Amino acid sequence: MKRPLNFRLLALIFCVTIGSSVFAQEYSQSPFLEDRDLPPVAERLPENPMVIEPFEGYTEYGGTLRYGIGGTSPGWGGLWYLAGWENLVFWTPDYEDVRPNIAERWEVSDDAREYTFYLREGMKWSDGEPFTANDILFYIEDVVMNKDLTPGRASAEWLPESTGDDLQVELIDDYTIKFTFVEPYGAFLLRLATYEGRQITWYPRHYLERFHANYNENVQELVAQEPGVDTWAQLFEKKAMGPIEDTLNYFADPERPTLFPWVVVNPLGAGTQITMERNPYYWKVDAEGHQLPYIDRIVGTTYEDLETRTLAMLNGDIDFIKDPSAEDRAIFHRAVDEGRPLYIRYLTSDGGNTNSLHFNRTTQDAAKAEVFANKDFRIGMSHAINREEIIEVAHFGQGEPAQASPLESSPVYNEQLATQYTEYDVDLANEHLDRVLPEKDADGFRLGPDGNRFRFVLTVPNDLSFGTFYIQVAELLKSYFAEVGVDMQINGVPNDQFTELIKSNRVQATLFTDGSGAGLGPILDATNYIPGNYHGHFANGWYGWYENVKDRAQVPMPEFALEERQTYDRTVLASPSTDEQVAAMQEVLQTSADEFWVLGISRPGELYYPINERVGNISETWIDGWLQGSHKILYPEQWVVRDNQ
Repeated sequence: MKRPLNFRLLALIFCVTIGSSVFAQEYSQSPFLEDRDLPPVAERLPENPMVIEPFEGYTEYGGTLRYGIGGTSPGWGGLWYLAGWENLVFWTPDYEDVRPNIAERWEVSDDAREYTFYLREGMKWSDGEPFTANDILFYIEDVVMNKDLTPGRASAEWLPESTGDDLQVELIDDYTIKFTFVEPYGAFLLRLATYEGRQITWYPRHYLERFHANYNENVQELVAQEPGVDTWAQLFEKKAMGPIEDTLNYFADPERPTLFPWVVVNPLGAGTQITMERNPYYWKVDAEGHQLPYIDRIVGTTYEDLETRTLAMLNGDIDFIKDPSAEDRAIFHRAVDEGRPLYIRYLTSDGGNTNSLHFNRTTQDAAKAEVFANKDFRIGMSHAINREEIIEVAHFGQGEPAQASPLESSPVYNEQLATQYTEYDVDLANEHLDRVLPEKDADGFRLGPDGNRFRFVLTVPNDLSFGTFYIQVAELLKSYFAEVGVDMQINGVPNDQFTELIKSNRVQATLFTDGSGAGLGPILDATNYIPGNYHGHFANGWYGWYENVKDRAQVPMPEFALEERQTYDRTVLASPSTDEQVAAMQEVLQTSADEFWVLGISRPGELYYPINERVGNISETWIDGWLQGSHKILYPEQWVVRDNQ
């Protein structure tokens, strides 16, 4: 049964209070921190700590949360969404707005060009050193604006392409900093709440200056001592864990100060477990003055075999997992019915689609690139897909056929984009494909422009928890495409290898699970809707060229694509009001519908999360997705392990 979201109720049961006047008693801390050589808890907190009131009212200190990690990456396997993601601002629990986080307040000019942030005075890094606006200024001036670390024009994921070197950042005082953009940037606050906003508060100046040539004239001595690096820039990126690899590397270095609720004490290394413990300088409290987090320790266990992870969850060996598979849905529900110590939460996926199929029109094979860029080819391939069968086989009957597009509930929903070319019709597929590849060989497979059999390779990562169905879907697609005379080969590779293939533009086609669909999400995550995006594998080389990424293959964007991307950057993201952003995005999505950049499969069905009964303060429901930080929007710092189990 579909369970409706009640966001108004969520807003009532989860209260965020700003200021210290709510407290009638002294601050208190977990007994876990007693008998340590630490300053009093009041001295470790900012003057105005962030105040979080727990979802279910539990305020119990202690315990170890046992987290099941899918794959071998602690970050992408789930810990980033549990023990990371502390930005200047963050989402309200209903995903309707942003609220204070590291910044306790802000001011925005009427034209949305100037943003002044007021930080929490007295905040500290996990090693006890002060966090101030100087840390942010260091990131801007010495990372974003440094040509050794950021070659070409200044760029960052949160920084509009039109701004670049013209960004101005002014230090007002130690706890006040002002950003000035050359053009209006109305989406800035929304962008800061997402993954793309993480790095502004990611660089501890006191720790990183020793690895930076501007501050350490003897930095080459450190370069010589560090294996695997040849320049100070490489050393800095390794120690800073950025700008791209932070979620991968952070969990490997216990020395790196952070602002997160838990810090690494025993990294994964060559083993299967990583241990994290509470950050004694964490800057959030509950309404009674208890310093958060409630949970003392996290133990993450990696499971390359997701069936083993499922068994561990059923046996009560772990408490929480990210992206439980649709295949296990019935298994977990049966376990609850049998009295296993589990409960299930139901949530809405933010995804606009289960799978988007990207034909890379910038592939190094010029003949294939020409075919992929032909809209008739993509229309024909779309009509060749039996979406109902994929839904039944790969997604266990959950969802309905659709192209990659915003959800019907979104203010930027486009019916044409969502519904076009979704009919399974082999005759219609052949009609469109005959306009592009009319000739066939003796086996009935189509010939390419060069007279040889047209064969392309679909490359997909095969070790991601959220991509467990990629190979299965690929096998089905292979059979559908063969029926219309198109020869497709499947190449399943580990995600690390897939990433390198993408960077060097050696992927002809791929499946992806991305592109926001809920609410205003498509404005921020337009992966499937605009050219030149990081995950826009339908024209993979355009991203490297547009953003001038030093380690990515670069293919110049044609004028029509460049105009469309600049329209998105300069109208959608720039517009100072939500109404203007929505109107501009509707135009972008209409172009996306007309261009038909990617092929979608289906809408995601209702999601579920099994959770061990030991864990409390989990909301009844939420919107789950990349923009929301997956379960970070559940504020894990207020989770509890009940009865200190």
